[in-house]
Amino acid sequence: MKSRHLVFIVLLNILVLATGFWYLGNKVPKAPQSEIKVDVSEWKKKVAAPSVPVTAQPKVIYRTNKFNWSQIESADYRQYIANLRSVGCPEQTIRDLVLTDVMRLYAGMRGKASVNGREFKYWETDDKRKLRQKQLEDRDKQLAQIDKDLPAVLRELLGINYERELDKYFIDTGADEQHIAFLPPGKRDQVLALRDQIEGQREAVMSEVAEGQALSPDQIGRLKKIDLQRDKALSVLLTPEEKETYELSTSPTAERLRQQLIGFNPTEAEFREIFRRQAAIDQAYAYANTNDVTVQQAKAADLAKAEQEINNQLDPSRVVDYQRAHNDDYRNLYVLAQRFDLPVSTAQSLLDMRQVAEDQKRQVANSTTIPEDKKADALKAIQAETERTAREVLGDKGYSEYNQTTSNWIQTLGN
Repeated sequence: MKSRHLVFIVLLNILVLATGFWYLGNKVPKAPQSEIKVDVSEWKKKVAAPSVPVTAQPKVIYRTNKFNWSQIESADYRQYIANLRSVGCPEQTIRDLVLTDVMRLYAGMRGKASVNGREFKYWETDDKRKLRQKQLEDRDKQLAQIDKDLPAVLRELLGINYERELDKYFIDTGADEQHIAFLPPGKRDQVLALRDQIEGQREAVMSEVAEGQALSPDQIGRLKKIDLQRDKALSVLLTPEEKETYELSTSPTAERLRQQLIGFNPTEAEFREIFRRQAAIDQAYAYANTNDVTVQQAKAADLAKAEQEINNQLDPSRVVDYQRAHNDDYRNLYVLAQRFDLPVSTAQSLLDMRQVAEDQKRQVANSTTIPEDKKADALKAIQAETERTAREVLGDKGYSEYNQTTSNWIQTLGN
């Protein structure tokens, strides 16, 4: 295992120390060669005492253990990490070294899986080196296994989340810090450490489950035990109020609601009420077999009941906004309107426009009074008018973006 980066740092430190020794020995005026022992208590007394003229500059003797890289390097990652920690290497530096080395190792594995191993000959055409169908299938299996193994290896060695760690090198939004900024710094570190620990335990269980395979009763029991362990640990670390805010800020239920409620713009009180009901359902069906028709029906009934209770709790003027936010098209249009600084009413205007245009198309298509050879012209006219109006509402850039992110329904009006 090569860790040239750390070797370079060590050598650079040695060079700096050597330069310092040379400077002290050649540039600083020579002092009497008397050795002293530095005592901390005496040093403190001297700092507090009045200054006195210095008649002689004593020579300070620097002593250090001889360092050899062989003391640190190891073919076993676990031993390598332990050795780095034993010499006081910072944890972040250890992460950087091991992450780089592991990524390079797996990159080599990916490379081997991606080529057919045929010797390069400059006179051969490219098709000679392309993978055959059987090789392609084998490659896909190997790459899938690498994608599964790599996060598990990094979790085991360093206790880190693979995707979250990579984000720090590409686009670190500081989401963790933002979501738990309400906690004191010490508690933040403890909560993040607990999160990483629980994630690792869950990943260990889920790694046993083959793709498309249902969880076994034993696996479900272990996952529930992990959930209970997390809940108890949070209850010890946080006050009840802090724990509630933590769940509202970081739980999967809360993350989903922040997507689903776009356009509704809930108040804090409204969000808490909706979250409370949705979280209860999520918890109740967390490990249920969603392929079971009975489970599907029971969950659908519970969701319908929760929706009705939410509607009853909301102010009547807010129920319309809440129901509208259930429409995916509305949410997408709402985000688009915000992006281009358009009026809040833009999203609903476009939905109304689409409904009118599609109703007109059906009327023309089903009409018995419009000649068949005239229907095509009528549909083209509907399409042209709808496109013109939509462009006026959204602007040229907004309209272009809208067409790219939707099913391009306006262009289908003339068919």
